[in-house]
Amino acid sequence: MNKKIISALYKKEITDILRDKKTILMMIVVPLILYPLMFLGSMALFSSILSASTSKAYTVALDGVNDPDAMKQYFKDNEEHFKYTFIIKEPEEGETDAALLEAGTIDAYVAESVSDNHPYFEIAYRASETDSQTAAGMVEKMLSKYRDELRSEAFIEQGLDEKAMMNPIGFFMKDYSSNEENVGFLMGYILPFLLIVSILMGALYPAIDTTAGEKERGTLETLLTLPVNNMELITAKFLAVSTIAVAAAILNLLSMGGLTAFMASSMNMLSDNMNVDLVSFIPSMGVTFICILVFALFASAVSLCSCIMAKSFKEAQNLTTPIMLIFLLGGMAGMIPSLELTEKTALIPVVNITLLIASIFKFHFDLSIIAIVLFSNIAYSALAVVIMTRLFSSEDILFADSAASFRIMEKRADIKKGQIPGMGDLVLLFAILLLGLLFIGGLFAGKFGLWGVIMEQLMFLVITVFYGWYIKVDFKKLFHFNGFNIRGLAGSVLAWAGAYLILVLLSALLAAFFPENADNTALYDLWGNNPVWLAVVSSALAPAICEEVMFRGFMLGTLENKYSAVKAVILTGILFGAYHMSLNGLIIIGLLGIVQSYIVNRTKSIYLTMITHFINNLLAVLSVLYEEQFTKALPFLAGDELPTSTMIIMALSGAVLLSLGMWMVGKKEVK
Repeated sequence: MNKKIISALYKKEITDILRDKKTILMMIVVPLILYPLMFLGSMALFSSILSASTSKAYTVALDGVNDPDAMKQYFKDNEEHFKYTFIIKEPEEGETDAALLEAGTIDAYVAESVSDNHPYFEIAYRASETDSQTAAGMVEKMLSKYRDELRSEAFIEQGLDEKAMMNPIGFFMKDYSSNEENVGFLMGYILPFLLIVSILMGALYPAIDTTAGEKERGTLETLLTLPVNNMELITAKFLAVSTIAVAAAILNLLSMGGLTAFMASSMNMLSDNMNVDLVSFIPSMGVTFICILVFALFASAVSLCSCIMAKSFKEAQNLTTPIMLIFLLGGMAGMIPSLELTEKTALIPVVNITLLIASIFKFHFDLSIIAIVLFSNIAYSALAVVIMTRLFSSEDILFADSAASFRIMEKRADIKKGQIPGMGDLVLLFAILLLGLLFIGGLFAGKFGLWGVIMEQLMFLVITVFYGWYIKVDFKKLFHFNGFNIRGLAGSVLAWAGAYLILVLLSALLAAFFPENADNTALYDLWGNNPVWLAVVSSALAPAICEEVMFRGFMLGTLENKYSAVKAVILTGILFGAYHMSLNGLIIIGLLGIVQSYIVNRTKSIYLTMITHFINNLLAVLSVLYEEQFTKALPFLAGDELPTSTMIIMALSGAVLLSLGMWMVGKKEVK
């Protein structure tokens, strides 16, 4: 790459971004003013609401009270103590608490009753009405004081020590956290989320402007005719967007820092015990600044990857909405009490930056964890830049008609027969299936057990087939509904058997590092509490048919039409692994999905992988239901700890069987 060319392109991109004054105003100036106004305004509003709630007079009805005049006088005498004002009302004949509260005539209704010679007060109110809820709380405090006074009088009459009787032991809480640590805890709770939002907002609009905006203005084609390569062009855009994102984040950080300093100085003036040494936060601010730089690179790269596929500003905003939601959810990670920064969470994008900022403001500095977070984000940014370069090099992506990738959006009457779904259709269907698995699938399984699992699989099958029917796909071509020969069947079984042996070893290795991902006791309990045939149908037969139609049918067929065979096979396997939503699923099932996809890609028959999928799941079901017999028959598959020699034999046997099977199914040239 030529540095002079990148520098010239960078200046051009920065100039274009800064030319739009409204964008700069929304990205930088508004948040800079908004945060202080938001904090100070919310504090003023809260103070105003609190003051108004105590100064307002609330109407309270007394019904059935033994001595209403004495109770009225007690309320009046204690108004100054509690700063409450009550208007006492006695209900008329036939007026009920529900009717009065419903009509809004009163805010709370107090009725006295006697049970076992003991008086009880019932406070009726409407929780949906703010005034009613406030009045009920005030009455409760008033009656609590009244009860305490009566109790004290009873102790005095009996000549007893109230303190010794009511509080036989005493205790108090002693907090060893410093004022700086308490302030740091609050800052770590709020600051990461605000920084994530400000960086993302600072990156999104320039990313949209430098990609979709140039497409709308018709200047992108001119850029592509310049004597520069795509890497130089993308690098300039990436650096320009990152610069704006960093600038926006730093200005927002300064704004929030100034607000924090103002609040700290206010607390110092109000109380000597609230002195906060702001100098102690300098190391935390330094690490936060580095985090801002690194995360801005990641946010800019992800934003550009998304926006580069849009043809218009409006479409780019639609494409970036899911990214915003994901980043916002990741930014809220610091608000989850049980979630801590570990070597595992340090690798999760967005979440790792959030937890790191929260951790350093609690004065927890672990250099190894900090390094993992920073370098992982740099690696993710580099990967996103590589993907972005590939996308920018594809005219099909840069100038494709976006509607063609979502054929489901067209009227069915306008769709020609024999269609192949677009990439948008694939993404949409996968998202529908994933959301269905998360929400509806869990509901079915929890409500109907294994029958719910069957219902879930059939629902996904119907959705997939209906999607294909609506867009008039060639079912035989897309879903690979073709016959097979003995050679293909034998090769498929051998390839599956080899992959199974290798993945058993890999699964045991992963279980040692991530034991929680290997646990599936809920499903095992369902198998054990139901007939064997139902366990086999729900967990072996149904997935073998339904999941194969979804993945080796619709998704593989779509990807084969778009990419090379290798890419299509690998991407289908990754989607298959991600569908199972666990680390083991992503790796183990994903690798098995790649083998299954290869078989279908070569043989053009989905029936072969339906068979191997059924065998694979059947083996899993039987190994749980007949654990003792399974262990005796196949100890090398069921044993928790295997000798090194057995592991070597399994690995070699698996490699031989897998190679032989793939050779048998792959000998025929792919069409």
